[in-house]
Amino acid sequence: MFKKFYVEADKTDIFKLYLSSTFHCLLYIFMYTDDELSPTCVSSLLGIRVDGVAAGLWHTICISGDGDVYAFGGNQFGQLGTGTDQAETLPRLLDAPSLENEHARVVSCGARHSAVITDGKVFCWGWNKYGQLGLGDVIDRNIPSQVSLDGCVPRVVACGWWHTLLLAGSLT
Repeated sequence: MFKKFYVEADKTDIFKLYLSSTFHCLLYIFMYTDDELSPTCVSSLLGIRVDGVAAGLWHTICISGDGDVYAFGGNQFGQLGTGTDQAETLPRLLDAPSLENEHARVVSCGARHSAVITDGKVFCWGWNKYGQLGLGDVIDRNIPSQVSLDGCVPRVVACGWWHTLLLAGSLT
């Protein structure tokens, strides 16, 4: 049994994204290029429960039910978090030491940067021209870097084009 969810692509086209009743997601990519004009299943993620997905300008970050982070797409500023600036055509599991023993729960992408919330921590990486990574400088990062949070518990992160917002609760 499938439950239907609709994603509006523009004023005339609506694409269907199906989630099974056990919420094992069949992830589809919606893009307008000369090569792909209709939703395409990301077959390399079949068998992996995808709990979150976010799209940046040219990149995508997914988080699995196991808390793993997968990244693919453009990577000019390290927004994939793979430690290089090489693009990835297929989802790549991030094996960053900073995410070891972490369970990603929330994901967001800006134009050229990414962020995840784990159990009580926030990690950001990618383009940082305007300090949008929240690390106290304007140096790009190509691996997930922990953002210092004093006295706060992160709940939701939202990356904009050139900024990042964090909704956090107080520890007290």
